[in-house]
Amino acid sequence: MKYEIVPLKGLDGILFGMDARRVRALMGTGFKSFKRTPEAAFPCDYFADAGVFANYDGTGHLEAIELASPATPRLYGINLLGMGFDAAVKFLMAKDPELDQEADGAISLAMGISLYAPHAAKDPKAAAESVLLFAAGYYD
Repeated sequence: MKYEIVPLKGLDGILFGMDARRVRALMGTGFKSFKRTPEAAFPCDYFADAGVFANYDGTGHLEAIELASPATPRLYGINLLGMGFDAAVKFLMAKDPELDQEADGAISLAMGISLYAPHAAKDPKAAAESVLLFAAGYYD
């Protein structure tokens, strides 16, 4: 499924700050809830058929969205999982020159987007495995 990224806001139609019930209704597909860590105050939802993880804050409001295959997360029409990590970093860096690149990922605080690419250190042309979208202050 194609999802258009709205930097620092979420996805087209699924926005940070929505409560879990609203996110679930908008996703319209089955999900599994689980706590990523024992300390998590609120479980996240995994929509397997869509390739989407919805992460909530302690009050049950959406604060981050992680997208992986089969999702197609698009920023300005470009599929961030459909290109090599090096090309995705170059594309994001054109939008945010302060992008923080690491061996296995990249983070743009200005756009609220990060890439996870565990194989990039060995093969920079390998595609990222997931894209994380987050609200302002998520990494504070």
